[in-house]
Amino acid sequence: MDALKLFYEQTIDARRGPPAERAAPAERPRSAEADNGAEKLLRHLEQRAGRSLRSPDAIDSYLATVPPAKRDRPSTGRSLLRETVLVLFLMVAVLQYYYMDVSLEIASLNQVTVFVPVKEPPPAGVRS
Repeated sequence: MDALKLFYEQTIDARRGPPAERAAPAERPRSAEADNGAEKLLRHLEQRAGRSLRSPDAIDSYLATVPPAKRDRPSTGRSLLRETVLVLFLMVAVLQYYYMDVSLEIASLNQVTVFVPVKEPPPAGVRS
């Protein structure tokens, strides 16, 4: 197993080129993904906060200064409207299901032909 690992390491090193051509990890240029990463987000947050937020204590102290109304805004108006609309849609769906179910039940009933025997003679104006 060790021989196989050594073989693959040598193959990878051969593909990379001589050691002089390889760039050290610190010398490698930063990619676009790294710019969009945590550092960019941290810089944006520090810019919005107006102070340095490099430690957990700094972040906690900043969050303590932010008013709770701004942090946890209750959206009761929107949620009440949303729940009301959802309940109305649910009621419409149930009524539509019930209407369709009853309509299909009525449509699937078998026809019953009933013959009623007549014991009296037909009326005088009717010919048979």
